Amino acid sequence: MSARHSADRRLPSGRHGLSREDVVSSQRERIVDALFDAVTEKGYPATTIGDVVERAGISRRTFYEHYPSKEACFLAAFDGAVTHVGAQMNQVLGTVPKHDWRERTRQSWRAFLTALAANPAVTWSLYIETFSAGPALVERTSALNAGFADTFHRLHQHARRHDPTVPDLPRQVFDLYIGGTAERIRDCLHTRGAHALPELEDLFVDTIAALFGKPHDGWGTHAVRPAATHDN
Repeated sequence: MSARHSADRRLPSGRHGLSREDVVSSQRERIVDALFDAVTEKGYPATTIGDVVERAGISRRTFYEHYPSKEACFLAAFDGAVTHVGAQMNQVLGTVPKHDWRERTRQSWRAFLTALAANPAVTWSLYIETFSAGPALVERTSALNAGFADTFHRLHQHARRHDPTVPDLPRQVFDLYIGGTAERIRDCLHTRGAHALPELEDLFVDTIAALFGKPHDGWGTHAVRPAATHDN
């Protein structure tokens, strides 16, 4: 899930000894990186396939060998980024007991926000530009948010099994929670930039703790300071 400048990753000219699979993989990665860079700079509606192929250092014909359209490329890029972040989160959570809901919440958000901060072009594209990228991307985003809500709902159920004092909560509460965290992420991108996203960790964890009826004494002390600029 990185959007480095694709020109730095072009294959050497002439005979390079790479397999066809390596060539295809390199081309796809450069196309996706170039798309994220162009979308971050120009916005999705204004980005053209010409912008992508120029940044990727490929021909228009090569682009169409991989993707039938700009939208198809963005869908594939979206899915790839989500899969990458999901793998990072699963790796982290593999070491945290399922009943430890507070630590699982913290480690989930820490891995997620760290990944977003490390890839500002990808994050801007996924959180800001998807809403102008057509109904398929909006549907994909809604499905992703629903999946996150399901994850925290399951965490709540685990918490209730181990601690009956945790209040019963309807599934829709977690839709609201994920919607709220997504809005905080977008606000941070607009006002402070992707580098500040990890600072949202305490707020997101404290909110879950309050929902579970287990706020700590520091609740309410982790508000994120607004600023006037962003680095998209």
